[in-house]
Amino acid sequence: MSKKEKKIIIVLVIVLVAIDQILKIFFLLSNWKIGNKEGLSFGILEIEGIKNENNITYLLFGIIALMAIIRYINNKNSYIKIDSRIMLSFAIAGIVSNLFDRIWNKSIINYINIPKFTSINLGYVYFIITWIGMAVILTKYTRERIKEKNR
Repeated sequence: MSKKEKKIIIVLVIVLVAIDQILKIFFLLSNWKIGNKEGLSFGILEIEGIKNENNITYLLFGIIALMAIIRYINNKNSYIKIDSRIMLSFAIAGIVSNLFDRIWNKSIINYINIPKFTSINLGYVYFIITWIGMAVILTKYTRERIKEKNR
């Protein structure tokens, strides 16, 4: 991975984490809500895991996942393209953002309510983006390999 690619990934992770943390602080300080409980809404709706006994377990799993993804991204394997590294940087941002919450608040602050489902924060949205992005990338590469094989 080139220095330019590393800088792009680092800046992307910092920006994504900052956006999530700023929104958490904004909603905590303002008590501002958009929408209502029956529909999609934004605002502090749930603080997950207050005084949770498993906080240390979640911290350890988060740190292990973070280390594994960073090691994979830093791999010098030429088959790992920049688009895969960028998608995985979204996962890093989600993990780091929620680790910050677990370390400082001993809980995860969720501010997006999805009706009849759950409350989440941008960290979780970053995980969803990672899964969808990696599925698209893998599908694209698989289709390219099938085309090459059929030639």
